[in-house]
Amino acid sequence: MSVLLRLPPELTEFTLREPPRSLLIRGEPGAGKSTLALTILGAFRGKRILVTSRVTRHEIEQDFPWLRSNVEGPMEIIEALGKTPRIDTKAKMMEASPSMIASGGEDAGLEPLWLPDSLTDAFSRFAPDEPGMVVIDSWDALVEHYVGARKSGRGDYPDREELERIMLDLLGGGRAHLVLVVERPGPTQLDYLVDGVVACVTTSNEDRLERWSQLKKMRGVRVNHAWYPYTLEGGRFLCIAPMSPDFHSLLPTPQPEPDPRPGWLWPGSGDFATHFGRLPYGRTSVLEVDPEVPVEAVRLLVSPLQSQVLSVGGRVLVILPPSLTASDVWAAFRSQVTPADFARTVRIYAPSGLSPTDPDFELLEKVMVAGPAGDVPAMTTRMPEANRFLREGALAGIPSLAVVWMQGLRAGHSEGDTGYTPDTLPAVVQKTLANATTHLIMIGTPADPLLTGLREIASPRILMKTRSGRVFVYGIHPMTPPLVLAQSDNGSPYHLIRIV
Repeated sequence: MSVLLRLPPELTEFTLREPPRSLLIRGEPGAGKSTLALTILGAFRGKRILVTSRVTRHEIEQDFPWLRSNVEGPMEIIEALGKTPRIDTKAKMMEASPSMIASGGEDAGLEPLWLPDSLTDAFSRFAPDEPGMVVIDSWDALVEHYVGARKSGRGDYPDREELERIMLDLLGGGRAHLVLVVERPGPTQLDYLVDGVVACVTTSNEDRLERWSQLKKMRGVRVNHAWYPYTLEGGRFLCIAPMSPDFHSLLPTPQPEPDPRPGWLWPGSGDFATHFGRLPYGRTSVLEVDPEVPVEAVRLLVSPLQSQVLSVGGRVLVILPPSLTASDVWAAFRSQVTPADFARTVRIYAPSGLSPTDPDFELLEKVMVAGPAGDVPAMTTRMPEANRFLREGALAGIPSLAVVWMQGLRAGHSEGDTGYTPDTLPAVVQKTLANATTHLIMIGTPADPLLTGLREIASPRILMKTRSGRVFVYGIHPMTPPLVLAQSDNGSPYHLIRIV
């Protein structure tokens, strides 16, 4: 399944159920309600009618050109832009009809006559057994114009709530779905009467706009995920599915470098390059990662860059967190490099150590800079070898990459004392980067004091957070819109989906 979906799977299942079904879409102006409603209508297989009470047909076709080429066939549009007679005018017309007066106006067959003409027109276009869908955008604008500023005691005709009941009763007599777009912020009678409710929510995180759809009610459908972030990129509603549980086992190969540039590392991902650029030699990247973010999500972002360096014969030094092993590193790259090349171009410090029973022990023992298990010396005695490893690569003119997890840096010293401070670590980093072909990636939590002094020299500086099963990526320098890290389905190593 693609991570980018036209609609949440639960909502798709809801619209595929036997009609009639009623759905309410609510949210503040600009949240994307109309785009969601049109996406639902565009995906429906059957007769489709849009009743628009805010914008003209021409504006709709300009803003959503994809509607004209929809494979499901043409969509009928009924404009209801203040042209419909108000209910008080209709009441006078009904009073002038002796046959209606004789019926007392209470006969169930006459109730639909109270509905706005545009709505009865829409329902009249369906054959009795013809499946279809009607979208009213927006119901607020249509009904408020229709009812008007009604005064107490003026006229004996239905109010808004009674009209809503009549409308849903009429829906129950046919085979059409009804989608109502509203802007009222809180629940109303409709929330209880309809079969489904979706809320389009805009919120701010890290001073950036985010969009979330909440499946508040889906009668008859099991809701596995109630929240879906979505983007309106290209005038379309596209929601983002959660990461699959096995995404960590699918670490991909990097995208080919389109145009090599001296002095810059290709990040292995076109999406990364688009938002953050390429990584310059002699500089530091800082990844600030919330503790809730899965370590494998960080690996997904970093691994293509490591693979890229290895693919051009470069050197990679990795200081791992306690949750990862040297075997994890080899497993990620064994399909891309030979054991001999891996032993020649990779060095690893793993706090978890190396077990003699590991099936790849002989290979991994060659690449271990240090580790607490077996005969591998302590980190303090072999870190000079790591520096020498990078320096030799620089002298040979090949790119080098050092990926340092701050947890691993601490784990290499007794009682977690790294021997570094926020004041001294930048100088150590700058010394390492004196090798002109090296780029350094430092990974830690936002609260880690050791990252404080590195933020000023970082390029790029990236923040990672997780919510509702999605990993959000925020570029702090350079500044980016909110991005969602997602698995790839088109050959790229991953997606960075922009929320707009």
